[in-house]
Amino acid sequence: MTITDRMAAWRRERRVLQRVSRAAWRLEQAERERCWALASARAEGVSIRKLAAAAGLSPARVHQITAGAGLDKLDAAVGELRAAGWPAPEDPGGDDDAELDGRDLICDRLVDEVGWLRQCADWLTHLQTREFPPAVNLRPDGDHPDRAHVMVDLPRVAAILQRVAADVDDLARARRVADLGATAALPDRRAERRRRVAEPDLDFREFCRRSKLPQSERSWDLFAAERYQRGETDIPAYEAYNPFRHRQQGRYT
Repeated sequence: MTITDRMAAWRRERRVLQRVSRAAWRLEQAERERCWALASARAEGVSIRKLAAAAGLSPARVHQITAGAGLDKLDAAVGELRAAGWPAPEDPGGDDDAELDGRDLICDRLVDEVGWLRQCADWLTHLQTREFPPAVNLRPDGDHPDRAHVMVDLPRVAAILQRVAADVDDLARARRVADLGATAALPDRRAERRRRVAEPDLDFREFCRRSKLPQSERSWDLFAAERYQRGETDIPAYEAYNPFRHRQQGRYT
């Protein structure tokens, strides 16, 4: 074996050992976060049996972990992990629409886009293997019980992938969140939800074409009702301005 081969083997061994050390560190921190999650849940009154089922541990092991855990000390340790860039778990007091909020780090925006790519992959599998297409809700979960479901077909998946590609391109060009243009989260969570699902705002002419209706006063009322259901407006259909009705009233004044 030549000196060059020995040096190459030594470099590879060093990289492999670094990978092992990094994996060991991550395992140690993950176990620390698990202790913190179990201890904090136990402090909120969650039963040991439920915690054991959620963590995949025996009740005796959960009792052992939570009994010897100092919550204040664990909070401080996990805070150090957050400062080092360790990902934070979802806030139990939040909702499933956390991705609709603004993000302070570009890496968080990228995590959101990865989630949408995986969702598109799941939809494609669903479209190929099942008889009925999946549905997606245009409203945030915070609007419950109001819902606005639309079918997911291939054109919608393609539109979402195009939107993700444009957003990732914007992220790649920016060094700071303040530099972002297309990927900037919209202030209205409903509008941001529709943007993520690649759903444009409803157009009256398109609504009439799709519904096979003439452009009339009644059609506008139905159009306003659907806009209200989709969360595009907070004005109910019976209170919304109707240009056809206004035109008719003006004719007799």
